[in-house]
Amino acid sequence: MQDAIYDIISKSLTGGQLTQQEQQELDAWLRVPANADEYAELVSVWNLTGKVKYTMDVDVDAEWESFRQITAKRRVLRPRFMWIAAAAASIALLISIYAITPSSKTDVNTYVSANKIEKIVLPDSSEVILNKNSKLTYKYNASRHQRNVTLTGEAMFKVRHTGDDFVVGTKNKVYTKVLGTIFNVKAYEGQSNISLAVIEGKVEFGSRRSNKVVECGQQASFDCEKKQLMPTDTLDTNNIAWNTGSFVFNGKAMSKVASQIGTYLNKKVVLPEGTQNLQYTGRFENPTSEVFAEIVATAMNWEYKITDTEIVFTKR
Repeated sequence: MQDAIYDIISKSLTGGQLTQQEQQELDAWLRVPANADEYAELVSVWNLTGKVKYTMDVDVDAEWESFRQITAKRRVLRPRFMWIAAAAASIALLISIYAITPSSKTDVNTYVSANKIEKIVLPDSSEVILNKNSKLTYKYNASRHQRNVTLTGEAMFKVRHTGDDFVVGTKNKVYTKVLGTIFNVKAYEGQSNISLAVIEGKVEFGSRRSNKVVECGQQASFDCEKKQLMPTDTLDTNNIAWNTGSFVFNGKAMSKVASQIGTYLNKKVVLPEGTQNLQYTGRFENPTSEVFAEIVATAMNWEYKITDTEIVFTKR
């Protein structure tokens, strides 16, 4: 099982697309606090590589396997901080070797978040806030004046204008081309829709055959199963609350409240039978599981139970 997990981590960090089953196995493994800590350390060491120039001679999978063997040995022989430092030194040595080899005109940077939100500054000085369990790859091609980003998961972008194109690609060849400044893209594996929210400026969004310009204060989504754009709607600020922490519900169905807050808290919110369509009005600022459960239970005259993975409401 341990080797299988490391294979999945290897695939994730080196740019591979996880299958739905692999993503579920990784999510389940990360629910164990010790595993989440180890994963965060692996990500940190992997990201210490910084700005890597990949060449035709570099075998990323082989280098990951070498890296994994190094860290596995350090876990047995040394305290945790010692093997992390040793692994980082090994990675740095590999990069110094690559730096003296001829490279292509495309620079590649990969960033991965584990169980916490990460703030990233891209090489072009654009700012990205990467949601939990997300991966972003940035490629800059100087000769073509292109900045291409590949995203799996969710991220908020504040793009610096340089005169070069900035395009975010996701699964099913759905893209977001920057015409403005600040926007949010959500494209997790296992979810049928890719979502866009534009906070400032405007962007072009969709596929080659079906696309539109989405402006400030609007949101849009692309149905990957039907391969078509859904109608543009007014921005629901709750869709970017994973970053702001601010939720406002005005007569929203409890099922919607449960879904959005549950995603934010990384817990499944279970409602009493027959209450999914009840309307709820309220506001939450950076809610914890305990605060959310207590407020809702009081308002609805319910009882609740909180576990590591769920918030379960029941009628009195």
